[in-house]
Amino acid sequence: MKTTNYKVPFRGRFAYAMGDVGCNFVWTTVGSFLTYYYTDSVGISAALVGTLMLITRLIDAFTDLGMGTILDHTKTRWGKARPWILWSTPMMAIGLIALFSVPGTLGEGGKAAYAIITYIFVACFAYTASNLSYNTLLALMTDDVASRVSANSIRFICTAFLTILLSYTTRPLAERFSWTGMAMIYAVAATVCFLITFFGVHEEGVNDAAGRERDRIGGAEGFKMLFKNRYFLTTALLFICYYLCATLFNSMGIYFARDVLGNADLYGTLTTCTRIPMVISLMAVPALASRFGKWKCMVAGCLMMIAGLLMMYFGTPHVAIVLLGVSIRGFGMGPINAGIFSLVADVVDYGEWKNGVRQAGLTNSATSFGMKVGTGFGSAFVGWGLAFGGYNKDLAVQAASTLFAEKMMYMALPCVGIAICLICLYFTNLDKMLDQIHREMDERLGK
Repeated sequence: MKTTNYKVPFRGRFAYAMGDVGCNFVWTTVGSFLTYYYTDSVGISAALVGTLMLITRLIDAFTDLGMGTILDHTKTRWGKARPWILWSTPMMAIGLIALFSVPGTLGEGGKAAYAIITYIFVACFAYTASNLSYNTLLALMTDDVASRVSANSIRFICTAFLTILLSYTTRPLAERFSWTGMAMIYAVAATVCFLITFFGVHEEGVNDAAGRERDRIGGAEGFKMLFKNRYFLTTALLFICYYLCATLFNSMGIYFARDVLGNADLYGTLTTCTRIPMVISLMAVPALASRFGKWKCMVAGCLMMIAGLLMMYFGTPHVAIVLLGVSIRGFGMGPINAGIFSLVADVVDYGEWKNGVRQAGLTNSATSFGMKVGTGFGSAFVGWGLAFGGYNKDLAVQAASTLFAEKMMYMALPCVGIAICLICLYFTNLDKMLDQIHREMDERLGK
């Protein structure tokens, strides 16, 4: 068993990052293009799309808590989280292909039924098992804060470049090979990435004593103990608000570029101006976090995002001002993306220190729960907002009410959401406690 000071080598951190690349081949494609595919290719109404996605995601959010319990009680020769990454890989690949293969012969009711069945399969089963096990893996790799922050920085640098790639390649691939063909290509790529993570990352057995204690804790008692961890609730709300904003960014980008800015090809430029600054800030985060602390970096990131969003809103429709605001928003995203998942691992440590029980899987359900609820409401707001604004896919130029709705969903609502994230962070400052927590846990384990 490794100690809590175990430093994860670069190859292990890179292999860990590949798992999120695999997730984003699926989830970024779904978040950025599924609503567009449903409304403009399949012909499902925007309002119906929003409602279907919200219902599915709210149901799905509660499956995360069950999956967290399963993870905490999984025992295999591969560990607790790694086997679920392997087992969920074919489900993710098949699910992605199914999502973008709505039969054209069905009526609107049949298409809606097919959409919700396939979306439930991917969101409630495949993605829950894959992403929750992936995020739990970080707490099982090491307790070293620097390794966690570095692993997350590498992770988001890789996914940032992937997001840029997807923004330029998805529509051309769909036009050349069909939406199904595009999904098949991405499914193969995702499978390769998941396998790199499975074979390249190992659970180092941190705090096994706490794990043995946890195995004696029943499900109901485990949930009761989890909700005694005050940082669990603020972290869950943080994830909800942040991923609601991320979904609005991703899903509304294509509509905003085409309708408000007047050029659909600017979607790739918007993505590039977001991700390149984010990569730059991500590379700086480990050093900045070591000097100033992860929490202060995340707070600064929120403030930068709010400033960028305000510049975008008041600068529209001037493309240069919008792109400058997008870049500032991207710089702010770096510290948040690098720190938010590491923050969950810190909450795991706090829960063990406070209660004597390590609930890595169940606590990490805050990650997946928040992502699912946030994504659900974000997707619903996209569909409902487009419908409320009178969106018509057959119009070359959308009505003024539609353009206003698109501006609100792409910039104004995310600004409010990030402000709430800032409030959540105010009540979730663990940086000042971590040294004491890790020192006392080491003393308990006789290290």
